[in-house]
Amino acid sequence: MTSKENNTLLRGAFVLGKGEKLLQDNPRAIVREIFWSHGVTQREISDRTKIPQQTVSRLVNSLFEDGLVRTSCGSGKASSGLEPNPQYAYCYGLSILLDAIAVALMNFKGEVVATAHVSLDDMGISSVLNKAVKLAQDMATEHGINEERVLGIGVGISGFFSSSDGKMNTHHAIEEWAEINIAETVAEAFLLPTWVVNDGTGAAAGEGIAGVGRKYKNFVYFFVSSAFGGGLINNGDMIRGTHGNAGELGDMLPAKLYSHPNLKLLERILLKHGVDVPSMYRLNEVFDPEWPGVDEWIYKVQDSFDLVATASSALLDSQAIIIGGHIPTKLAEKVIPRIDVYAQFRRGAKRPMPEIVCAGVTDCPVAVGAATLPLRDWFL
Repeated sequence: MTSKENNTLLRGAFVLGKGEKLLQDNPRAIVREIFWSHGVTQREISDRTKIPQQTVSRLVNSLFEDGLVRTSCGSGKASSGLEPNPQYAYCYGLSILLDAIAVALMNFKGEVVATAHVSLDDMGISSVLNKAVKLAQDMATEHGINEERVLGIGVGISGFFSSSDGKMNTHHAIEEWAEINIAETVAEAFLLPTWVVNDGTGAAAGEGIAGVGRKYKNFVYFFVSSAFGGGLINNGDMIRGTHGNAGELGDMLPAKLYSHPNLKLLERILLKHGVDVPSMYRLNEVFDPEWPGVDEWIYKVQDSFDLVATASSALLDSQAIIIGGHIPTKLAEKVIPRIDVYAQFRRGAKRPMPEIVCAGVTDCPVAVGAATLPLRDWFL
């Protein structure tokens, strides 16, 4: 979901053209190829987009002069291999968690410039936005970011969209955020174009640009956090669904039949075994796969992972299933070899199976993903 004021809130470094677009169709197709394939040549762009090479050359020169792209080899010639100019634009990402927030700063190349995670006693709107704005301003100052080159802000939050009016049914721990227009509220605080997704979709979006997901055009992202959800990437783009709720993988699991593979269950099992852990959002920093209770959690959630992985593979025929969210990498590595994706065995073979891999973005994954939203909407 987006703020209705996005076009009017666009900063001075960016000018809308025909059709209220930052780039017209052909230049955008070229930027898209350069973004996804750093070092791509003009000939390769022409082959992939079917835009005549003479037109590609003219448009690349224009993009070069406007500062959107640069050479990847430092030759200074637009005819060389190309990549996005990281300094052309920057985006913020805000993750509203259950007892904390995270802010990320990303450049135009899709690189994470900075992240910050702060626990809060008060998760009300005013408290969250005041802290988030201050964190973003501090990042801009520390890294010398020209605020006129901030393209927008994305928000990732736990919950599901109630309808198409931008309101969400959020987790009870962030009650004040329920049933308000989150995009408009955040846009008013930051005075920036604003986009909102649920946390699983946001994390998947970030993994597709800044993580191992960049290797795959199609993947299913398992978001393991306080709850279990997910996100879907098809041909590099987010699948949002009719109301923005695509990827609610947890709803595949009847609660009375299957244990949901979430970190709240892990916390309860660890505490039963005398292991007191910090916030689940920082668990990756201290996790020990040999803690008593870890194998018990895996045993309880094994069938759940099998069912959702099988359903995801059968329905979407994805290249990969990526285990991410706030699950510790060492725990994901222990879970993955035990996941069994069922498929019929016929004529000595199964249908192609997805790779199952650990997420690459482990620091503030939802905020990082939220920061990709302005790039995706305006340029990709």
